[in-house]
Amino acid sequence: MNTSIHTLPNGLRVFVDPMPSLASAAIGVWASAGSADERENEHGIAHLLEHMAFKGTTTRSARDIAEEIEAVGGYLNAATSHQRTGYYVRLLKDDIPLGLDILSDILLRPLFDEGEFAREKEVVIQEIGEAADTPDDVVFETLQALAWDGHPLARPILGTPATVRGHSTDTLRAFMKRGYQPSEMIVAVAGKVDADAFMKGVEDAFGSLAETEDRNERTRPVFKGGVRADTRDIEQTHLAVAFPGVSSRDDDFFAARVFAEVLGGGMSSRLFQRVREREGLAYSVYAFSDSYDDCGLVGCYAGADASEIPAIAVAFREEIKDLVDNTGDEELARAKSMLRASMLMALESPAARIESAVGQLFRDNHIMSAEEITRRLEGVSSGDIARCAERALGGPAAISMVGPGDVEKAVESLAI
Repeated sequence: MNTSIHTLPNGLRVFVDPMPSLASAAIGVWASAGSADERENEHGIAHLLEHMAFKGTTTRSARDIAEEIEAVGGYLNAATSHQRTGYYVRLLKDDIPLGLDILSDILLRPLFDEGEFAREKEVVIQEIGEAADTPDDVVFETLQALAWDGHPLARPILGTPATVRGHSTDTLRAFMKRGYQPSEMIVAVAGKVDADAFMKGVEDAFGSLAETEDRNERTRPVFKGGVRADTRDIEQTHLAVAFPGVSSRDDDFFAARVFAEVLGGGMSSRLFQRVREREGLAYSVYAFSDSYDDCGLVGCYAGADASEIPAIAVAFREEIKDLVDNTGDEELARAKSMLRASMLMALESPAARIESAVGQLFRDNHIMSAEEITRRLEGVSSGDIARCAERALGGPAAISMVGPGDVEKAVESLAI
């Protein structure tokens, strides 16, 4: 059976992806509302709202929600990113109506009990503390802050203890009313599903959701860059470097992914072979390409003894520079194969299928087939990789370091 996309009269889109050979399904509801949509007084509210969704509705208590889904062996969770918030459930095929009912209940009839709200604030503050104690989380949070300084993308998704404690249930309701518009939401299902029955269920559950006048208005981020060091006394030093990348809508989206894969995406990549295998400088080293709707980053990360950081920074610079003129056919083919395999293997998972489809629908209202993904990857040339490398070398750069060591030596070694 083929996938299908439907739009309800209120603008809400529904993606249905039948996988008849399975005995289970994954259902999700996504809103195009994340931390990047928070106003100055709302820092952390998108994530806090996600937490509160499970803390009771007008028809179910927090315990009822947990017990009902686990009574059928299901799994319920949610996640907040900079540009999206998703609520999802995995369960057996016969329990799809229950899963859809719970998801619609928590999104359309949240209780926002003051006692639950006060307790959940403290839970989130504990989560913030845990992240602050994790150096490889801190180094990327700082990198994000440097890259997009002055824009909501620069702020940590979790908020700060002060901002979280300052929120009220009125703030929650205002953000939800503004951001959870039906035209900016998608319901998706993949797995053993009766498409007609599911569509009727979605129409019954979400058909009455109405648009509101107050809406999110995003501004386009501008890459800033800079240097910041947190010299806490820990065993390893973590170095992350980012350069301007491309948005998920850019023609170079696949080229940027292949560039990062060639540079540091696997054990055969340049950085892994040089930094870990040949020079023994670090255990963990990789490159990345992160794309948002209107911007993106490419960069490198390594965790190592402080004494090795300058040499690792040299390796980052030299390997990127070499990719301008010397991308080999074999390494290019390997990188494409790795990305193609990971993308296609993910299509075997119902949860991964709906997450991928929703991202594409939010981006350009189009679902790429496996054949189109393969064609786009195969079309990336060494010239495209050179262009990505030149874009990175053209700067500016964001340089974040957590741990002992001299950040100025790292900056000097990068020479960017």
